[in-house]
Amino acid sequence: MSELKQAICNQTVDSLKKKYQAFFGVKSKKKLKSDLVNALAQGLSDQMALKTYLGKLSTLEMALLQESLYNYRGFIDQARFTLKYGDFPYESDTTGWHWRKPSEAVMACFYTVSADWHSAEKIPTPLMASLKQLTAKPEPDLLKTATLPDPLPKHHTLSERERLAQSELHSLLVLLHDKQIKISEKTGVASGATLKKVSESVNEYYKSSKIDDMKGLESVLAYGWLRLLGNSKFCKQSGTTLVTAKKAGRNPADTIREIWQQWLGNKKEDELRRIERIKGQNGKGKRYFTNVVERREEIVTYLRNCPVNTWIAFEDFADFMFITGTALQVTTEPGYLYLYSPGDGEMYGNSWDYLESRYLRCFLLEYVATLGLVDVVLAPPEPNETNNNYYDMDECLSRYDGLRYFRLTPLGQFALGVTDTYEASVTDTSETPLTIQRQGRIAFEHEPTPWEQRFLSLYADHHKGHIWKLSRQKIMETLEVGGSIDELRTFLETREDQPFLPEDCESILRQAAANIGGVEIKEEALIVNCKTEEIAEFIVNDKVLSKWCQRLGKQQIVIPKSKEKKFRQSLNSVGIGCI
Repeated sequence: MSELKQAICNQTVDSLKKKYQAFFGVKSKKKLKSDLVNALAQGLSDQMALKTYLGKLSTLEMALLQESLYNYRGFIDQARFTLKYGDFPYESDTTGWHWRKPSEAVMACFYTVSADWHSAEKIPTPLMASLKQLTAKPEPDLLKTATLPDPLPKHHTLSERERLAQSELHSLLVLLHDKQIKISEKTGVASGATLKKVSESVNEYYKSSKIDDMKGLESVLAYGWLRLLGNSKFCKQSGTTLVTAKKAGRNPADTIREIWQQWLGNKKEDELRRIERIKGQNGKGKRYFTNVVERREEIVTYLRNCPVNTWIAFEDFADFMFITGTALQVTTEPGYLYLYSPGDGEMYGNSWDYLESRYLRCFLLEYVATLGLVDVVLAPPEPNETNNNYYDMDECLSRYDGLRYFRLTPLGQFALGVTDTYEASVTDTSETPLTIQRQGRIAFEHEPTPWEQRFLSLYADHHKGHIWKLSRQKIMETLEVGGSIDELRTFLETREDQPFLPEDCESILRQAAANIGGVEIKEEALIVNCKTEEIAEFIVNDKVLSKWCQRLGKQQIVIPKSKEKKFRQSLNSVGIGCI
């Protein structure tokens, strides 16, 4: 028996009679199943008969057949089709809200019960080959781009993350260098005080939240930075403190790319856990979560194909992923997840909107945008205006629901591996004029942009209003973690009308450039207290012991920590005990 006949034979006699009438236009006089199977197999193998029948299909029915043949592997994907075309060729007399069959004009003739995919109805493989010869491929799916409204709607804000992220990286590296980042020794999660400290060093999206369940809205960037840095090879955990493990490179773009690539391979952290309103993540549902690394790779594949410096509405991006059959899937059993009570089933009515789409928002906003791979436009999630105790799941399910638009930056292309080199974006050329006064005072004509403030905060103290003052301490701290005097000089010169910087300002910059690396800390040392001044004198004059020590005070000497064992042995050999 041929493959086509075998597929047709899977139907009941009643189904075969319906299929016969739909295709040939008359009721079958045949009563034996074998006769019906042979007749249908012969008719569906006749190219002329197929061509005639296809000519009777409506535009929407033909579109469904094309999508099924070329994009749905012979099956019907009602959700994807409806999202793309805005309608579906339902049978006119079909009732019910959860699943409605396609028009019998398509279903009755071409689809049979599949034996290989949960008994779903599918076009048999031989018939697919015949139909493809008579039908064109559907128009390729294209990602929509957007033009931002001008001005932006009320409460919408633009965050140009590409430039901000690179300055924020230096701020975070200074905190790391000074051992200011405290975390839980067991979980690695930062304390509230640390989150607040880091939030003050970055340009957070939101200042506060009006919704009780949106805790953490004001520290999205701080949390993202700490998780990304904590996972990187540039720092390590020492007790309750994050400390430097490897010195970052002079080029912040290279450092950001390394941090990003290491996060992509993190198997322990799941961004979905950051959406606390989705319950059941620690119960039985945990075992059905998909591989988080593969999830990230799937999103990255789509991001790589985004045009650079071009705005895209988040909803259009999410729809494009869904329509094109993305493999992004958070769990294979969404029914275990819920919003209020187990078994309520809130999460599986439309799992893409409430799971994958939410996961996508979190990933883009807290991790991709944090590192400057995309710029974003946001509007804070707000409660329903008619009832402040109620909030719409479509708008306030998570603290990330405010993401409206994003655009891939050149830094994003570089980090994602689209380009081999990084050239900074030129989309923002805002330069606030300033005047450099005596003793390194800097006076802007009006309020500087967020990036200008963030950049200058690395090298200067903010006094009041639009007045800043260069800080020798901040300059040296920033230079130690990869900052650049040339970058600071260029910043000042392009905003100052005078052709040269004032001499006292030049002096500060020259001295900083000359003194960077003026002192190098080589290794830890031990301070040794001697019982008497005579013992100290003996040690610093002894032929062997004197090689490892230096006088610090009358009864104190200092030795390298690495020489402690040899120092003790030598002391004992000359009859001096060391406790």
